[in-house]
Amino acid sequence: MKPLPDMLRRLPYVFYALAALFFVWELANQWMTISYTTQYAGGDDPMVRLSKSMALFSAVREAVYILANGAFLHVAIAIYDKVKGE
Repeated sequence: MKPLPDMLRRLPYVFYALAALFFVWELANQWMTISYTTQYAGGDDPMVRLSKSMALFSAVREAVYILANGAFLHVAIAIYDKVKGE
C-alpha cells in the first residue's frame, strides 16, 4: 500500500478548526440578522427568543456535521494504518 500524504493526515484537524470557525461565523451572521430585523421588538418578545434559539440550533447542527466528517476521516486514517501495519 502507498503511504498517505502528510496533508491527508492533517486534514481531520482542518475539519475540527473549520467546525469552530463555521459555528462562530454562522451564529454571528444569524444573530446580526435577528438584531437588525427585530430591533424595535423587546428582548422578551417570544418571536425573538424563538429566532435566537433557531439560530443557535442551526449553528450547532452545522458545526457538528463538519466535526463528524473530521472524526470519520480520523477513524478512516486509523483503520488504514491498522490494515497497513504501522
